Amino acid sequence: MARFYDTILWEYIKNPWVKWISLDKLSWKDFNYLMMSYDYVTDKQEKNFKDVDLPLAAIYSWEDVYITNKLFEKQKSENLTENNILKNIEIPLIDVLKNIELNGVKIDRDRLKEIWNLLQNEIILLEKEIYKLAEEDFNINSPKKVWEILFWKLWLPSSKKTKTWWSVSAEVLWDLAHKYPIAQMIVDYRHYSKILSTYVDWLLNIVSDDDLVHTNYNQTVTTTGRLSSTNPNLQNIPSSSGIAGEIRSAFISRFENWKVLSIDYSQVEVRILAILSKDKNLLEAFKNNLDIHHKTAEFLFPGETITPSKRKIAKSVNFWVIYWISPFWLSKMIWWSVSESKNYIDTFFNSYPKVREFLDETIKNCEKNLYVETIFWRKRFINWINDKNKIIKQAAEREAINMPVQGTSADIIKLAMIKTQEFLEKNKLKSKMIMQVHDELVFDVFPWEEEQISKNIKNIMENILESSEIILKADVSIWKNWKEAK
Repeated sequence: MARFYDTILWEYIKNPWVKWISLDKLSWKDFNYLMMSYDYVTDKQEKNFKDVDLPLAAIYSWEDVYITNKLFEKQKSENLTENNILKNIEIPLIDVLKNIELNGVKIDRDRLKEIWNLLQNEIILLEKEIYKLAEEDFNINSPKKVWEILFWKLWLPSSKKTKTWWSVSAEVLWDLAHKYPIAQMIVDYRHYSKILSTYVDWLLNIVSDDDLVHTNYNQTVTTTGRLSSTNPNLQNIPSSSGIAGEIRSAFISRFENWKVLSIDYSQVEVRILAILSKDKNLLEAFKNNLDIHHKTAEFLFPGETITPSKRKIAKSVNFWVIYWISPFWLSKMIWWSVSESKNYIDTFFNSYPKVREFLDETIKNCEKNLYVETIFWRKRFINWINDKNKIIKQAAEREAINMPVQGTSADIIKLAMIKTQEFLEKNKLKSKMIMQVHDELVFDVFPWEEEQISKNIKNIMENILESSEIILKADVSIWKNWKEAK
């Protein structure tokens, strides 16, 4: 038996779509036993647990231990504790995540304050420009006032309406932004305001006295098996160019005058799609180390010079086809017509015919078995795949398509984290793994360990799928802060 075990993790592996899995809910579902709630013993959290009367606290604590043990014995008797995903990925990952969370990330407070000022100044400038175009001052944070200015005063076109007025949602403003500067400015204003309050203010408020931020990684939240990050959510720190992307420049090494190292999987989901579909053209492109987005652009625009904008369209097609996106939604992403977007998707599948076969076969198998699975046999049950409601069925089909690729990607980065931690401990290295962000691992590199870390961990990450037809690719970059390391 492993050093650790988590009864909730097994419930998550079995039913990843169930939100907020808890001991209380499992106690009632499996044993018909209603546990005493935390709100009850703390008067709806009005008092600290240490101030709860001892007899009541003892009963509450006893229930936690008792029900946890009953769940463990039940899972053990059903041989559930021997599940490969649980035993080889999720349980070993507990110790890895504990170390990352305790390590924390060093924050440059002064740099973060500079970014705060930059964002605040940009928001003020945007506000002035918006007022100038609107020919009046108004509350930009009020949807009703924005609606009045855009659709009543300026008569901008809109096709989406709420019960009381025309919508000013992000989607609506995004559609208007490429034609009307005021819409683009309101999009930017909202974006910068959100970045300021959600990330910069938040980081400044929670950074500890030793300038470290400690996030929480959650194993039982997403339906695909990916980790999520909260308090703060480091996985959503912007990576874009411009002021918002500058936030990452405040993430620095704790070792004086040293560096942050990033190792990021390159196009991992498209590579997984190539491995799963066995499409010859897709596999050959990766075997020959070609730029897959450029290659797709050549299929989409035969005989034409591939410009950065055409490569960007091809990248969108590559990415969104994996998610079974409709021509309508692709048109929203690349600002082309629905018919042109449909043509791009059709051309993609004609260029990579085995991909279409794989996706169709995935849906058929799910309709028969009611589940799909990753390369590592992580199952995702989709019992509603045969629903007679067309909307429900289409949503289930998209989930069935997404899971083998996204779930495999999630398993790969988790295995890479486990093997990386083993490598760090085995070699008694002082460098620390400090973040996992989607397909990227970030390290605080101790002086003179840079070459050993970059070479060996890159090798670990690229060889997680040892017997696959193509290897994974991981890009290494290192600099004085996280932004420059990207």
